[in-house]
Amino acid sequence: MISWIQSSFHRHFKWLFFLLLGVVIISFVFITNASSGLGQPGERKLPPRPFLGLDLSKAEDQRQLGTDARLSIDLRFKPQGDISEAQLSQYALQRHASLHLAGQLGLPAPTDEALVAHIRTLRAFANPDGQFDHKLYSDFIDSLKTNPRLTEGEVSRVISEDAIVVAYEKLLAGPGYVLPSDVVDMLAQRDTTWTLAIATVDASGFAPRIDTADTALQTWFDANTRAYEIASRVSVAALVVPATKFADGIILADSAIRAAYDANPSRYPAPTPVPPAALVLKLDPETGKDLNADDAYLAVRPLVEADLRKQRSEQAALAAASDLAVQLLEQNVEPDALAPFVAKHPGVTLLEVGPIGPGAIPASLGGNTVSAQIIPETLRLTSERPYSNPVPTPDGAALLVWRETIPARTPPFAEVRDQVLSDYQAAEKRRLFNEAGRTLQTATATAVAAGRPFADSVTTAATAAGLKAAVKTPTPFSMSGQFPQDMDYTALQALQTLSKGKVSDFLPSGETSGVLVYAIDQQRPAADPASPAYIEMRDRLAQNLGRSNAQSLISSLVEAELTKTAPGTSTE
Repeated sequence: MISWIQSSFHRHFKWLFFLLLGVVIISFVFITNASSGLGQPGERKLPPRPFLGLDLSKAEDQRQLGTDARLSIDLRFKPQGDISEAQLSQYALQRHASLHLAGQLGLPAPTDEALVAHIRTLRAFANPDGQFDHKLYSDFIDSLKTNPRLTEGEVSRVISEDAIVVAYEKLLAGPGYVLPSDVVDMLAQRDTTWTLAIATVDASGFAPRIDTADTALQTWFDANTRAYEIASRVSVAALVVPATKFADGIILADSAIRAAYDANPSRYPAPTPVPPAALVLKLDPETGKDLNADDAYLAVRPLVEADLRKQRSEQAALAAASDLAVQLLEQNVEPDALAPFVAKHPGVTLLEVGPIGPGAIPASLGGNTVSAQIIPETLRLTSERPYSNPVPTPDGAALLVWRETIPARTPPFAEVRDQVLSDYQAAEKRRLFNEAGRTLQTATATAVAAGRPFADSVTTAATAAGLKAAVKTPTPFSMSGQFPQDMDYTALQALQTLSKGKVSDFLPSGETSGVLVYAIDQQRPAADPASPAYIEMRDRLAQNLGRSNAQSLISSLVEAELTKTAPGTSTE
């Protein structure tokens, strides 16, 4: 039956086969055609993620959010350290949410006066005393004229938006409210005048008996095994290109040497400096240049030239190493067949380096001083990617060659016994010293409560425990004033719980000492609700609490909006 159908179709319906074939071909061409927009996974769009007027699925919206947020942070807070991506993202979303809500409330754009007042609060333009520095502001605005990535218009927009954000946050924070007891406590912490006796207990001569039998060490090792794990390492060889190979071929123009000196003259002090009073101002009548500067340069020119020659030689070595990397790839040189390749390149040395890891870089590559350049490259090396990028070394440059990857492992106790012994003894000494300190504190507090002077009490108790204690009485101070220069600042930890006539807990101070604090006197400030100090503290606490509450509300709104369109949730 099937054969009959096939034969009939073949004899009588050839046109149908051709028609079907044409449909298949046309469909295939249409789907795979680059201009049709179909069948192209690269064009697949992410589902929209609306967020208060933005679409977070669009790269442009995310980029603008991040760019504005980073500029805002730099201007408002001038952070000293790096801002993590998570912190930047959170700030960007909260900033946009504040702007969006301010727009819904109809908050007006800041007036010129309000804008000037806001600019004067920006930390980017504050001097070390925290005051607005007009020169810093002017220099920043001038720098925008030659900045290809940032325009004055963008800065003005971000500053204006930040002024609106600050106004909205103040409106959301409200007047704030704090309990009178909170104001009294904060005033007491800040303005209480303390008169202390501080006993510093020396542990340098503390030599307790420590059980170092292998059973004790094994128990310590078992409890702290992770501290002795040996991380994964890569064993490498290195194609070394010495900088000295290029030194003789470096030709330096005098203008280049002078430019190197002018770029950093303080690096090259004169061998026999001339007192400033002995210098007579000498100017070139034609150019107006300071001829004293020429004399200083000529005195150190050989040193500048040697430095510049070394730098250029190192750059040449790095370029040569880069050329070697290209040749290795073009010629498909296997790591096991490097000897013939090296023989064709005079001056290049193949060095078997061995395992490399954090804190363990051989001196032949420059030691741990070059870990920032070496370690990232070793982590990328595999059997499929056996050659690194060129890396600078103190004597030139090198290409790292993968030999093997040594997996992470936990060494047996016997292999690291010496390190375990050292760590165990140090930890046990600290533990026993802290125990002795707590015993010392109990004996001292008991003696003081019985009426004995603090200095006698702590000295007697320290001697009985085999310790040494020295007592000082710094001048009275408060947390809002200037601390005595000879005071151990560890003592400040005790003030939260200390009161007049009491002895603090024993406080470890560094590796080889501890502190006991005795409160000789404690003068609390008057808590008058009508006093300027009380009013200032109350208003500051209220402002801080209101700001914190406002930030919490905005953060909750951001989280709620993000949850609406989070992956796996429905927006219907």
